[in-house]
Amino acid sequence: MNVLIFTVWPVPFWQVPKTHVMQLRERFPDVTFTHALNDEEALQQIQQADAALASRLTAAAVEHAPRLRWVHSTAAAVGILPLPELAGRGIAVSNSRGIQAVPMAEHVIGGLLVLARRFDLTLSAQRERRWIQNELSAEASPWSLHGRRITVIGLGTTGQEVARRAHVFGMHVTGVRRRPDQPGLPFVDRVTGPDRLHDALRGCDVLVITAPFIPETDRLIGAPELALLNRGAILINVARGRIVDERAMTAALQERRLGGAVLDVFDREPLDPASRLWNLPNVLITPHCSGVRPDHWDDVIELFSENLRRFRRGEPLLNLVDCEAGY
Repeated sequence: MNVLIFTVWPVPFWQVPKTHVMQLRERFPDVTFTHALNDEEALQQIQQADAALASRLTAAAVEHAPRLRWVHSTAAAVGILPLPELAGRGIAVSNSRGIQAVPMAEHVIGGLLVLARRFDLTLSAQRERRWIQNELSAEASPWSLHGRRITVIGLGTTGQEVARRAHVFGMHVTGVRRRPDQPGLPFVDRVTGPDRLHDALRGCDVLVITAPFIPETDRLIGAPELALLNRGAILINVARGRIVDERAMTAALQERRLGGAVLDVFDREPLDPASRLWNLPNVLITPHCSGVRPDHWDDVIELFSENLRRFRRGEPLLNLVDCEAGY
């Protein structure tokens, strides 16, 4: 059996380390693992591959892979894979959802606490050795998460971990997901479907976006949706930038209708140095790193190894992707 490993990416963190490729070779000595380091190598080596561990593939690569039967994404998002071509060939697709859920949820809560407790102001004052007790006026006063309303769009693995932590803080949690009739979660007070999105947004203090980027979520949150939030609400996006209308969000932040935003993703990445978002005092910008942790690749390889065993035995794979739905 031949497996192609192809995760060449501009950011080194998202590339499978050579040490983990060696781990796979040691675990499965009867499997041939080829590690493509560029598109040309991938196009050549995938011709003999039965399976692929990849962060991205092109439609051309799939076309040149007559033996390919399974692709495992190193991330939860699969939008960069040619899903129609894979589905058309009956090629199974699985992903790594859940692996980044906990660090991403911690990132969400951490960013929320920074803005809610006004650590953004106190850290800036600390560097200048200023005591700003009097400056934390009513308008800039820290507020408690307890009793606040939070809406989480996307109740997948990450959204659930966010909701779980928000519940511990005493927040009232509303979740929005495609199938609201799924079994309830004890830490979510209310679940609605996308058709009742406006009801879920109306009067909330914190909006967290953890939904996949698919045609239905493109610009899902625009000016009308932001207007439904309580004045001074905080928006947090760790999903994809295009789920939010960036212009409408920027305007709401400048006018202080939005109290703040924690943004890990943007329309274009890296964020343009000329973007107004950099200079807004109520915005916390992180460079698409909410899922980063030192042992990330250990867990990816563990999941892939288990799926490889299942694939060879003809058993159902973990984390199968619905190619039509896009996640």
